Amino acid sequence: MTLRSITYWLICSITAVIAVGAAEPGVAATLSFTLPDNASSMVHTVPEPSRALLLFAGIMAMAFTYRKAWLSWKQSE
Repeated sequence: MTLRSITYWLICSITAVIAVGAAEPGVAATLSFTLPDNASSMVHTVPEPSRALLLFAGIMAMAFTYRKAWLSWKQSE
């Protein structure tokens, strides 16, 4: 494993952890989103820890797929 691939997976993991942390209900409540009055009454937060886990898994799956596609493309050249 090269330093480049270690750095890639480290950055992807950190990005996924940051995204999961931002998706937590306590953190998301502190973000200031301004919605129109009628739209804000229709939006409800769902505090589910499984959503954060799925977000982490999705980001890591996208990183894995992107890396495989990139390596395949580089080998075909």
